[in-house]
Amino acid sequence: MEEHLKQGSHTSPSGHTFSLNSLYYTKDGQPWYPVMGEIHYARIPQTDWEESILKMKASGVTVIATYVFWNMHEEVENVYTWDGNSNLRHFLKLCRKHGMYTWLRIGPWCHGEIRNGGFPDWLMHTEGGLRRDNPLYLKHVERFFTEIGKQAEGLYFKNEGPIIGVQIENEYRFNNKAGLNHLLNLKRMAIQAGMDVPYYTATGWPKGDLKQTELIPVWGGYPEAPWNSRVTELPLSRNYLYSSWANDPSVGADLLGKQEDTTADGLQYPYSTAEMGGGNQITYHRRPIITAKDVVAQSYVKVGSGANMMGYYMYHGGSNPIGKYSTLQESKATKYPNDYPVINYDFNAPIGEYGQLNESYYDLKVLHAFLDDFGSHLATTIPTFPDRHTLQPEDNENLRMSVRSHGNSGYVFINNYQRLLEMKELKDIRIRIQQQDGAELVFPQLDIASGEQLIMPFNIDINGHLLHYATVQPLYVLKNKIPTYVFFSHTGTASGLRFFANNLKKITLDGRKINKAEGAYTLNCDPEKEHQIQLTASDGKKTMILLLTSEQARKSWKIQQGGEEFLCITSSQIIPSKEEIIIRNVDKTQFEMRIYPANTRWNVENGKSVKTQKQGKFLTVRFETLGVSLQATCQKEQNPESFIPRRPLLPEDNRRENTPANCPGPQYFVNFKPVPSSLYYTIRTPQLPASMKNAYMLIDYTGDTGSLYDKGELIADDYYWGGPMMFDLGRMKQAGNKKYLLQIIPFAPEVKIYLDPSVKKNLDLSLQGVRSVRILPVYELKLTIIK
Repeated sequence: MEEHLKQGSHTSPSGHTFSLNSLYYTKDGQPWYPVMGEIHYARIPQTDWEESILKMKASGVTVIATYVFWNMHEEVENVYTWDGNSNLRHFLKLCRKHGMYTWLRIGPWCHGEIRNGGFPDWLMHTEGGLRRDNPLYLKHVERFFTEIGKQAEGLYFKNEGPIIGVQIENEYRFNNKAGLNHLLNLKRMAIQAGMDVPYYTATGWPKGDLKQTELIPVWGGYPEAPWNSRVTELPLSRNYLYSSWANDPSVGADLLGKQEDTTADGLQYPYSTAEMGGGNQITYHRRPIITAKDVVAQSYVKVGSGANMMGYYMYHGGSNPIGKYSTLQESKATKYPNDYPVINYDFNAPIGEYGQLNESYYDLKVLHAFLDDFGSHLATTIPTFPDRHTLQPEDNENLRMSVRSHGNSGYVFINNYQRLLEMKELKDIRIRIQQQDGAELVFPQLDIASGEQLIMPFNIDINGHLLHYATVQPLYVLKNKIPTYVFFSHTGTASGLRFFANNLKKITLDGRKINKAEGAYTLNCDPEKEHQIQLTASDGKKTMILLLTSEQARKSWKIQQGGEEFLCITSSQIIPSKEEIIIRNVDKTQFEMRIYPANTRWNVENGKSVKTQKQGKFLTVRFETLGVSLQATCQKEQNPESFIPRRPLLPEDNRRENTPANCPGPQYFVNFKPVPSSLYYTIRTPQLPASMKNAYMLIDYTGDTGSLYDKGELIADDYYWGGPMMFDLGRMKQAGNKKYLLQIIPFAPEVKIYLDPSVKKNLDLSLQGVRSVRILPVYELKLTIIK
């Protein structure tokens, strides 16, 4: 560890280490590229924690970040709750079990769209004020930190535990003496409470002291800004431009106002992100549509711009719990600028509120595979931007690219996507790189399709062979007896690889020998086809390269079983663990997987018939499960008053106070009450089979809000944004056949709300209500190796 950075204990009893320098993080003395994803244990049922951790791990996340919300643990002063869905210690033990490092974001103020930013109500009127060096406030914080320390005892990295990082506060200005002193006091108190970890961070926005050496600043960027007070289209975001900008000035602007630009140039810490938007949580007044490309493109840009830690907020959505005395979501009634749903915190994240995998999950998995298997080299590189470098998001004609390099080796990053702007296809692009030794490296002429992101390596080592350049993207390395490097092609871009001959004796492409020319082997491939390449060294050592299509890459997973690494290509969901592989389909009973290498026999649980077929170096495995018919009925309810509970089941939400008429906020109640002009429906659902864990109910409707009640108690809610409302019937599985009340509150013509133009264009206020309700069963099987 460089001496100028004052961090915590970074060596475990077994001798493993975590450290850092001014450029990158290290693990056991080697460069390390962490991928961090945010999940809030208290917003997810404890029964789902283990699976959620495994899903994150399967997508290439190596560090789990989580807020420790004060008001979810000490809603009543001096009465602590650390059990059930608030059992932090159990969550940390599950992270340890599955080899996932953790980063505790302990606040004490967190934000996170939670009530009071995480402060309990009883704390809000503390004499002398909050978030400052007020002795009375610090006394309360010290007690809370001590309780966190007890829950995490023995689970720090210095104890062979998973906790490697702690974030202090959030969105706190510390570019002044008082602000910095306060954060350093909080850090000191955390250490005194036992939180001695390799890394301590603080958000770099709205403005931080970048000369201090005790807190690593972390940054972020979001596809949209639903917290913005505007109800019109926002300006195009610069987050899709390669640059040295570290911060997104729109982050936190609702509470912090306009922020100054900060660049990553000359930082004495690794350029780290903690809040790259895995999506966006919609607000009542602003409801954008966030696509997978909106999320993924800006992640490619940040990596290409020099970020050496990718951290996402949120990576896994969840459901807000309801407290003993209040609801716990952010709202205008608690003096915040925004109204959020009472329960729904889906965030349009890669993993949704109910654990469903969204499209961004598969695209980010591809990027993370590269960061996990090639990140140790990437971390040592620094970014360079081309001479003709666009810094205007409105520019849809010029190439957006960067080069990250160290010496003569590195990667070209290209992004041809801008949210809310149609990008032009780029034709006949010729990239020239001036190398450190003065020689010029020239890539073949390329076409770049609209919407594409590419990472193209040059002069990198492939098992002892020098890959001069490739116009295909690195994906995985299977570290088996014969190592296999997996790349993938991009649609519309010519696929090629060029190896210097050096110690290469022979290269074959799909069994066909490639001839050497001018001291190199050049391979030209069809980007719409799968290819197999074999390298044979002068000493006979072999190396395999698999070249996949872009769609195969999205559907690929690297799994470890029986001491060997496998590539699996399937349209099913894969949740691997050390013991078994869970395979899951939504509303589909047939499973098919292609597994490489094809040297292992596989078994499916419960004696399911497995058909296998060896095709070259792949084994195709097919099997099927019995389907079930799950039908929901939905009919208009004429007597909603009968659903009013005899007594309040939950503490009431107070957000109906002091709201403006043109944006009144959601009008439904936590304990069901009729609301004038509302539409009511009775939904009946069947009991799920004992073998079925999940079944997603999709409610296709139009209206301002949808709220779902079970015996008068709110169990799910939704702000209409153009897509269906979702609920996982697995959460009510023990109850058998169910009868729910659905309340749709229609849009009022005078309400000012931002909707995506495509949704607003087709919105017919005369046709509000439910169109359909359907259930998608989730089929699951387990696959194991036959030894």
